[in-house]
Amino acid sequence: MSLKAESLAEVRSPWLRRSLIALSAVTFAAVVYLTSYKNFFYDEWDFVTAYRPSQSTSILLPHNEHWSTIPILVWKGLFALFGLRTHIPYEAAAAAGHVACVLLLFELIRRRSGVLPAFAAALILLVLGTGATDIVNAFQLTWTLSIAFGLTAMLVIDSSPSSWSWRRIAALTALLLSSLMSSGIGLGFLVAVAVQLLLDPGRRRLLLAVLGALGVYLVWFAAYGAGGSPCGGCPTAIGAIRSIDPAYLLDVVRFELLSLTASVAGLIGLTVFGLPALLVRAIFVAFVGLLAWSWYQREGLESWEVGLLAGLLAQFTLVAIVRARLQVVAATDPHYVYVGVVYLLPLVANALKRVPWRPMLRPALVVVLALIVWSNAALLVQQALVQRDLMQAENTELRVVELFRGAPDMALNTPLDKQIMPQLTAARYYSAIDELGSPVSGSVPASLDKLSPNAADRQLVSLFGAALTVTAGVWDASAGPCHILESAAALTLDAQVPDGESIMLRASRRADAAISLGVLGPPTSPPLLEASLSASTPEWIHLPNTGQPLLWRLRVRTSVPGELMVCGTDLLQFHIGTSLFSASAAGGSLDAPWASAHDSAAYTGLAARLPRGTAVRSRNLFGAPMVLTDGTYDVWYRARVADSNGTIPEMTLGLFDLSAQTWVGGKTYRASTLRNSYEWVKAVTGMVQRPGDRLVFIAESDPGGAHLSTDWFIDEGVILPAGSPPPTDITPIA
Repeated sequence: MSLKAESLAEVRSPWLRRSLIALSAVTFAAVVYLTSYKNFFYDEWDFVTAYRPSQSTSILLPHNEHWSTIPILVWKGLFALFGLRTHIPYEAAAAAGHVACVLLLFELIRRRSGVLPAFAAALILLVLGTGATDIVNAFQLTWTLSIAFGLTAMLVIDSSPSSWSWRRIAALTALLLSSLMSSGIGLGFLVAVAVQLLLDPGRRRLLLAVLGALGVYLVWFAAYGAGGSPCGGCPTAIGAIRSIDPAYLLDVVRFELLSLTASVAGLIGLTVFGLPALLVRAIFVAFVGLLAWSWYQREGLESWEVGLLAGLLAQFTLVAIVRARLQVVAATDPHYVYVGVVYLLPLVANALKRVPWRPMLRPALVVVLALIVWSNAALLVQQALVQRDLMQAENTELRVVELFRGAPDMALNTPLDKQIMPQLTAARYYSAIDELGSPVSGSVPASLDKLSPNAADRQLVSLFGAALTVTAGVWDASAGPCHILESAAALTLDAQVPDGESIMLRASRRADAAISLGVLGPPTSPPLLEASLSASTPEWIHLPNTGQPLLWRLRVRTSVPGELMVCGTDLLQFHIGTSLFSASAAGGSLDAPWASAHDSAAYTGLAARLPRGTAVRSRNLFGAPMVLTDGTYDVWYRARVADSNGTIPEMTLGLFDLSAQTWVGGKTYRASTLRNSYEWVKAVTGMVQRPGDRLVFIAESDPGGAHLSTDWFIDEGVILPAGSPPPTDITPIA
């Protein structure tokens, strides 16, 4: 490395490029290794169900609002070579796409700002944990391909103006079109290139390439982009545009600003959540100030800088138009941060290229870069592993689908899991594995009792819940053992009933009943069926027929039934119960470092865990938005700690109002106020519900600048009418 350089831009060293290539190879191998546990997930099932080699689904159809022809062709090739038996090749393809973006960004910045700024910028992108979604998720090959093609197009533009030819115009057209044909991220690069060429008289003839790519895109959009998609209810860009109204524009602006802020923070390895708002604003202002000072010193912006800014703003505006209506906070999602950082890194590198390369400054510069890289790398590793429990649950669900193939009462066309694979049904899954092999064969036990109880039950309820029925009938003396229960309050029954059989209920007075199912554990799902028990009339509850010797766990919550006769099973428990609003914390939107962790003492087998040592504010919002009827309520949490010796306030539990984006109420706990076994604690007392407010449960770490003294486990949150007795843990039937 040259020691005579006066600034970063003047440093010369052939080893930096070689080092980056070596580090890229190591990172590629590490990402593939760390994500080798993964199976196909969410959007990936769209490609599995619609674009297998034997299928004739048009490869021009959009996925969501994105033109995805090139990724579809890549995946068709991977399907033909590897089938579904392993997910590793798909992860490897995505990691390769990311590495391509890193090396192309290095070359682009090297030409404009020098090899040392280029190396530093490429190294940050290589381990960009704040944008990890586009690195560790196989489906995000769609985005990295768009970025790679877009960066290559910019490199073509940076070639000598004197060498322009129709061949170069054709190449640029092909690159821009390929970026557009990979995902909607190509639109930002189209704008960036167009603006750069407009401002550069020597290269304006290349606008023919922009016009050509844009023309083809508009033809595609008119024919396909404004219409259907193989994923059914996926949003389309034209639908979002049609729904814009003046009030929505404010959300669009907020979405754009939040995207930009998150991208700026992501540059230095920080996420906007967990940081004080004042610090986030300071980082953003400092970034803008850096660029403004650089432009002032150079007496203006270069055409490519204006192009990058225009492309970034155009990209986030388009994203905001489609996504802001769903949730403004989605602007901070890592896969948007990755895109923002790709646009911002060349600008930052160019702004810093005049920094003196002096012996006294070098250690400080190296330390700053090392801290940024370390912070990002740590986040990248964390995000690469974050889906372990989720993948175990998915694998269990898929194994259940295979184990019960051919069952009489199976719902073949019902989504298997609305949260993680809503587009996948049993019928579609069977078709896919018949052609390409099973993704869980050999890796997941082929026995129901060896699978994760919570995930297995969730899948069984999804497959067979629709076959649960209630019919009025007549008394049948052969119905089996009968029990007579007396209750002057709401009642909860837990029973075990053999597969395909029935039990009879007869109440002395009219009562409403909510019915839930489980198999390996007590029911944890919302009620599958609401029924009315007529006074003195036998009502038969018919259990689904799976064709296998199961014992269904049946739960019936009733209003006041008076005297209730239950016939058909000896395996029965009952208790006085109250209808609850409840949700499991493990299924929430878990900010890092929250994680969904196995916990046998949790109701569902999973709990939301926040590890000891956490020093940032981190929250978990969970539960479907609830709109409660007018009234006064208490909020209870089932929680525990690993060590109850901590005496500083660490965890706040309560309710969050999505409508007003504010806390409704909560209580901050010390570790010493809980035990290392689960207990119910009252987080909110006497909350008065405002009509129409949409509420969710919230758990937020609040270590007050210190580190959490212990692991925290949050299992469940419930809402009860004010003054009700605390919830009672129900012991499963032995």
